[in-house]
Amino acid sequence: MNHVVIIGAGLAGCVTAMQLADRGIRVTMVEKSQRIGGKVRLYGCKAVDRCQNCGVCLTGGLWDKVIKHPNIDIKLNTIIEDVSGVPGNYNVSVKIAKPDYNNNCRNINCVNTEYDNIVIEFVFAVVICTGFEESSKISSFHLHISGTDGLLTGVQIEEAMLNRTNTKLFDNAPDSIAFIQCLGSRDYGEGILYCSRVCCSYSTRTAKVIRKYYPDCKITFFYMELQNVESGNYYADLRDFGVDFIKCRPLKIIGGDPVSIEYDDPAEGIKTKEFDMVVLSEGIHANTDNDRLAELCSLKQKQNGFLQTISSDSGIYIAGCAKSPMKIDETFSDAKQVAQIIIEKQDIK
Repeated sequence: MNHVVIIGAGLAGCVTAMQLADRGIRVTMVEKSQRIGGKVRLYGCKAVDRCQNCGVCLTGGLWDKVIKHPNIDIKLNTIIEDVSGVPGNYNVSVKIAKPDYNNNCRNINCVNTEYDNIVIEFVFAVVICTGFEESSKISSFHLHISGTDGLLTGVQIEEAMLNRTNTKLFDNAPDSIAFIQCLGSRDYGEGILYCSRVCCSYSTRTAKVIRKYYPDCKITFFYMELQNVESGNYYADLRDFGVDFIKCRPLKIIGGDPVSIEYDDPAEGIKTKEFDMVVLSEGIHANTDNDRLAELCSLKQKQNGFLQTISSDSGIYIAGCAKSPMKIDETFSDAKQVAQIIIEKQDIK
């Protein structure tokens, strides 16, 4: 039985693992955190009266299937240290954090953590599925923000989607909400000029959920550029739904009750508007560990920080957001594709 090591046990890693394991391939998953599932495990369904195709439902039951699959071995609190050998026969060195029961800590990043070092031998292929970074802290945005009251990051709005009940989304019903798009994307100050591709999807679907709970809430989007999320004239439909769009990036945001946004209106010049809540729709950044992984696994690193293989015959593969920004359904599809390539190469061998 061929053996594949998957580095990262988020969505891409788990989908790749299941595809391979179901074909009788032995899989070892190396995950630095304390559980599988990654960021998408914290994302909430955005269905309203009907499914909005946000992709979250694609993960239904996936984590349990991976955990219970007899061909999958999961090593948590583990990081990759080295990859050596030749295509089709790699040795993968990893470092596993020992539980520190005295300090109630099992995390690989805990201070004074002790480790076990092991080498996984005779590895047919290695798949990098380390995902992406997100700006989960308001202070990390290159935007003039004073105070944080009334401000939510994209991560926090996803948590609200995950934890909503049939009757409640927020503790207090908002009369007005603003979404600030393209944070961490299309920004020279951030050093990130590309489009993250996911922000329009989750924010506009979230807006529809908010309107379902609070029909009278005024919703405004500040944007640089908008991606079509569904077929047809998607944004005309949102305008008919009562959502306003202002094409500019705010100059200043002052948190409080209410939140104040100063912006340069394309038609009327400098203006200020107040909102009960403001959502900072952050994008996708390349994993901060990508430079180290590129060196260990002999990969290229694109100008935007994402990873790229050097040769299709290297036996090293990249799936999901480790290679570029992707939506949930795109990550799912890409991981299945990568797994199929490995399966075909194994069959040829």
